[in-house]
Amino acid sequence: MHQSKQPVATQEASTMPFSSAIAAGGFLFVSGQGGLDPDTGRVVGPDLQAQTIQTLANIERILQEAGASLQDIVKVNVYLKERALYDEFNQVYRTYFSYPFPARTAVYSDLNYDILVEIDAIAILPKG
Repeated sequence: MHQSKQPVATQEASTMPFSSAIAAGGFLFVSGQGGLDPDTGRVVGPDLQAQTIQTLANIERILQEAGASLQDIVKVNVYLKERALYDEFNQVYRTYFSYPFPARTAVYSDLNYDILVEIDAIAILPKG
């Protein structure tokens, strides 16, 4: 039997050809989020800490729209602009997640909008 997929509506107005998140099969698949203010579309600041905090706030907002929270995340992919940011990123990340941490992949990549970090996530949707 084919299960349906449902987009999760968030407040941002985007003309990009992807959804902020898709709910399917009891999971929520959140598209990559960066340190952009959802109201202005601008990068929140030049430093990794500010961008990571905004990135996680953007993910949290999308999760809340679907009835989930950061604690429901089971997998994240982290994209950092450069390897030198890894330890600083972990310091901020650790303030949002605790054991058992989500499974995680971290890679280094050139990112759109000249941001320093981008994160996508998979969360379990609460039953109901």
